Amino acid sequence: MEFPNQAPESSSQRKIGRGKIEIKRIENTTNRQVTFCKRRNGLLKKAYELSVLCDAEVALIVFSTRGRLYEYANNRFALKFSLL
Repeated sequence: MEFPNQAPESSSQRKIGRGKIEIKRIENTTNRQVTFCKRRNGLLKKAYELSVLCDAEVALIVFSTRGRLYEYANNRFALKFSLL
């Protein structure tokens, strides 16, 4: 059903979304740290989701520029490593 005041959708309509960013080192240290924290948390969340949704064994290790360790391992994977 079409309404008289609406134009039919065309393929030339703009889609709303995030723009692409250029992948290169962030020079500003504050911006780099903020981006690292946000992306690290997103990466840890994705690792968890992958392990739950796909019943996959997942382990993730991330080191910051300051040498801090961030890790994720689902239970079965962590148990296998601890037995080695």
